[in-house]
Amino acid sequence: MKAYRIAIVGLGPKGLYAFERLLAQLGKIEGEQEIEVHLFEKSGNYGAGAIYDPNQPDYLLMNYPNRNIDVWPTENLKPVVEHSPSFSEWLTNRTPEKVASYDDQFASRSLVGKYLKDSFENLYKRGIQSYRIIKHSCAVVDISKMEEAYKMRLKVAMDGEDQTLIVNNILISTGHCSWKGSFEERKHGDGTKIPEKSTVPFIYPVNLKLSKVQGNTPVAIKGMGLTFIDAVLALTEGRGGRFLTKNDDLVVYEPSYKEPSIIHAFSRTGLPMVPRSVDEGKKAYRPVYFTHDSIRRSMGNGQKPCFLKHILPLYKLETEYRYYTVAFKNKGLTLYPEDNANGLRRQILNFHKDYTEEYPFRFENMFRSVDIQNPSVKLGPLAYLRYLVEEAELGSEKSPFMAAAMTWGKISGLFRSVYNFGGMTAESHQMFEQNFRSQLNRISYGPPLTNMKKIVALVESGILNLDYAKKPNLLWKQNRWHLGVKNRKPVEAEMLVDARIPTNVSQADWSPLLKGMQKNELLREFIVPGKKSYNTSCPEIDRSGRLVDPEGNINNDITLYGTLTEGIVYDNDSLSRECNNFASSWALRTVEKYSEIQLNSKIEAP
Repeated sequence: MKAYRIAIVGLGPKGLYAFERLLAQLGKIEGEQEIEVHLFEKSGNYGAGAIYDPNQPDYLLMNYPNRNIDVWPTENLKPVVEHSPSFSEWLTNRTPEKVASYDDQFASRSLVGKYLKDSFENLYKRGIQSYRIIKHSCAVVDISKMEEAYKMRLKVAMDGEDQTLIVNNILISTGHCSWKGSFEERKHGDGTKIPEKSTVPFIYPVNLKLSKVQGNTPVAIKGMGLTFIDAVLALTEGRGGRFLTKNDDLVVYEPSYKEPSIIHAFSRTGLPMVPRSVDEGKKAYRPVYFTHDSIRRSMGNGQKPCFLKHILPLYKLETEYRYYTVAFKNKGLTLYPEDNANGLRRQILNFHKDYTEEYPFRFENMFRSVDIQNPSVKLGPLAYLRYLVEEAELGSEKSPFMAAAMTWGKISGLFRSVYNFGGMTAESHQMFEQNFRSQLNRISYGPPLTNMKKIVALVESGILNLDYAKKPNLLWKQNRWHLGVKNRKPVEAEMLVDARIPTNVSQADWSPLLKGMQKNELLREFIVPGKKSYNTSCPEIDRSGRLVDPEGNINNDITLYGTLTEGIVYDNDSLSRECNNFASSWALRTVEKYSEIQLNSKIEAP
């Protein structure tokens, strides 16, 4: 029997999880095995990938507390390695000084990368004792079907000829590299060609990509999410600037004078993310109103849920309940959950009769730059940032606003089960993607409080300017970028930094690998059916992650996992082992297929 070849394309965290499960399943097979495992990670950071590069600066922090980071599964089938520490345990074992607990901290992404890489090395050392495992630090640029196998085309060197490899089974977990092939936009909207020196189309790795941004020059940054914070810190703290904490816990910025003269940040909404303290999410929460039963009761038999009719009202009610639970507690009162909204709101009405100074909660105010207790006054950029920091310091146990803002994160697991595989109507799927997803991410999955305090300090110092933050008119003319908003004089910038993580808005955003597989009739786009169907721009998979071809046939030999399934499933957190876990079923299927082939070869042997 020839060696059975298994390929994992993309060895970031998701690829690492798949590799771990594969070794665990292979460990159940007795006797000598003719198996080759080919691991592809073009960054060379096996286990960590590019996003968790162990060599990136320490000031780039996770927005995920240490207590939630664990490479190792809780499944019955145990890992093949003897030691399988969580991230906090790993930190404890390698740190000489005693710390009460590492759980309640935000670590740097580089440190998490070291943990991921260390976990991979332990698995690799164990695996090569039994199997041939080959690492490839190159990109897979094409996959095509052969009679009983698949031909992979590898880009080993930019100026050299492509190489090929024949394999039997493939798992693809290429993360954000699945979208926008080169991450580059070389033309302005009017077709004007923009010089490469005037744009940074993707910021990672920050030391390399942002090095062409000159000091003491004006810069514009597109996007105000987590990547924006990384970009701003790389251009300031990364260039020798220092953040100093005063006695009153006030953070101030001390410039190095190597940073840009000014940074103009902007986005579609112009609003920053809501920061979080490390304590958010420590307590388990059981939704009261946003439940499967509530969704079912609000629907007719045989219907798909409509986001506006069946999902959003229950989310709003859950948010209102969490807001007033804290508002009541702050007054020494208890809000009792009622079976219906009317009972809940009777308590709320009586509360406002007794406390007339308390402004009634309005769901839409979470998405405006206002103090939720005084929403008639719109806050300027700096005032709103300070407000968010103050509320985040209180946390969702004391701040009604934070309790409301964190609600989506509490119910997203249940929403995932409704959303996945076209569970909502096509119109709802489209509406959620285009109008709600990014806004819910903004209020629910924000940066560590520490980093938002740095952003405040940079605005106070004048280096970071948010006066043009909301959807400015952006023009490229006379070799400079021009930003304009109503009632303000336009400003100029020499460089435009795109601080957005690439997403799959359309098939045009697919990487060369995905486009090639589509051309080779290995995959098709997932379309949510309905009166007016919705094209998700996501490759179609079945509920086990197996690829679906243009004829609707399930491919047992190719599985997708992680970010490139976002759109057909929801919330592919890169470090989560539980969310949309296709790795475990893939590993089981793969080993069963190998065992079947091995058995048949023995039967057929003379």
